[in-house]
Amino acid sequence: MLGNFEVLTDTRARTPSAPKLRRALALLILRHNEVVPTKALIDELWGSRPPDKAIRAVHTYIYELRRGLARPDGGELFLQTRPSGYTVRVPESAIDLNSFRALVKEGREALAAGDPEHARELLNRALGLWQGSALANVDCGELLEAHATELEESRLRALEMRIEADFRLSRHQELTGELKALAAARPLHEGIHARLMLALYRSGRRGEALKVFQDLRRHLVDELGLEPGPELQRLQRSILAGDPSLDPPPAAPLPPPRRARPPAPPAQLPRDIVDFTGRRAVLDEVGGLLAAHGDGTGLPVVSLVGMPGVGKTATAVHLAHAVRARYPDGQLYVPLGGAQTTPASAAEGLEHILRGIGVAPRDIPATLSGRVALYRTWTSDRRMLVVLDDADSPEQVEPLLPGGTGCAVLITSRSLLYGLRGARAVTLGCLSTAEGGQLLTRLIGRERTAAEPQAVAEVVRLADGLPLAITFLGERLTAMRPVSISCVLAKIRSAKGQHRLSELSSLGLDLYDRLDGCFRKLDPDTQEAFLRMALMPRRLFTAGQGARALGTDTTTADVVLMRLVDASLMEVAGEPAAGRRHYRLRELVHEYALERMAVTRTAPAVRHFIGF
Repeated sequence: MLGNFEVLTDTRARTPSAPKLRRALALLILRHNEVVPTKALIDELWGSRPPDKAIRAVHTYIYELRRGLARPDGGELFLQTRPSGYTVRVPESAIDLNSFRALVKEGREALAAGDPEHARELLNRALGLWQGSALANVDCGELLEAHATELEESRLRALEMRIEADFRLSRHQELTGELKALAAARPLHEGIHARLMLALYRSGRRGEALKVFQDLRRHLVDELGLEPGPELQRLQRSILAGDPSLDPPPAAPLPPPRRARPPAPPAQLPRDIVDFTGRRAVLDEVGGLLAAHGDGTGLPVVSLVGMPGVGKTATAVHLAHAVRARYPDGQLYVPLGGAQTTPASAAEGLEHILRGIGVAPRDIPATLSGRVALYRTWTSDRRMLVVLDDADSPEQVEPLLPGGTGCAVLITSRSLLYGLRGARAVTLGCLSTAEGGQLLTRLIGRERTAAEPQAVAEVVRLADGLPLAITFLGERLTAMRPVSISCVLAKIRSAKGQHRLSELSSLGLDLYDRLDGCFRKLDPDTQEAFLRMALMPRRLFTAGQGARALGTDTTTADVVLMRLVDASLMEVAGEPAAGRRHYRLRELVHEYALERMAVTRTAPAVRHFIGF
């Protein structure tokens, strides 16, 4: 932000080239991590004369930005849609403006504490972040212009503080050249001219100091018809009189050496969500398993397993916040991208961890074994909570386990991690109708849900109890206020086509892509079995019924169906009765399977079944 507006990654620049895209993104980033209303974007882009289809144009710009700025690891969306607008999710440290403000704040505090040397260092670092005028390459509208002006004022205030630090360090002669350039750039700024006069006077150049006053007076009179202010006039009289009060103050005693502040423990957990609902039994079970530390029985490792959209990450983060006080040495959060085509490697995960605990990049070992040794040594006598989100395999996770039994590890995964020694797996299922109704109430308000309880139950049913889908529908209901829930449901049903999940994906619900990630990790035979099971007329069935659909024996069918359960594309329904385990294919997973067949299959029987 401090100079040309640029969006950079580790590998390349991603700054939008289109002027309006660049302008919209600049406003979103200036107000990062908060919702920017659509109206604010329209005001910035078109001012008081927006086109008739301004909202549609904004939607198009957001789509283009989201496509151009998608994270290569497929993690949390950089640019997210909210009911009333849009928000950019980005760490505070990723924006140079925030670094500037933090350094200026530290510099101001150091100056107030009587440490001008440290203040000067901090403020110079802050000013060094500037590479030109704020948002220099952005054609700013009214909102951005106000922001840019405020940024330039902040820059000037930081510069004035740094000059004050230099004065306290008696660096008068070194300042004269810089102050002359500043005075030339701001010929009516009395404060800068006063500093220049004092610096010249203390450098033994009284005549030049008085000439600065005369030049400023002439500019003020000629351009504004004003005389210099009282403070500047007093300074001129004091210089004429050689007032001893203008002499440099005696050198201040050196401040005591600053004690290095111990580094703060890592606290990397994502924010907890205020709408978190239910899951009491799972939270109690996982919390109890994690609490089993310090007794010499080994490192507690708990894997939270469930289908896409069931809320694994939200549950893990909510629990991690609840128990973080047990882990005073910090909490690490490592996104592993297990659903992506190329998940993070163990070496990449360890680099993320080592940076998080304060290891300088140059000190991170190049080999995986070296990184594991350093990490486990560091954690051997600490109590830390490590959250490994969206794990792909035991081979990816094993090197990321800490070395001390006082630590604990919470993993989320879409499939069971067979072979991960000592890990306990807890399955996270869909929300019940009551829990789903509670979540919807938190999203749209009790008044609306109490008025239409049957419609609320229908929304939960339509979402198949998946928190991701319920939240998505809740946001749409909020955006369509004051329309009734029943009317919104009718609109959704009337818009339902042959590819419902794909259509919802275009609106922001990425459930199809998430399920597709699970499907693609299956071997071809299991993929074929999954699609065949989707053709069965019932969603609840036994292994024997599945065997007939697959054309195989019951034992083989049981093995195949359990593979689908492990991949979170199917679930076991209740306890086996009389040796007959029941399996369930959830409605939204069933719809995904049919949509996938519609794209990839041409067999007449299949085409007829799915309604071609």
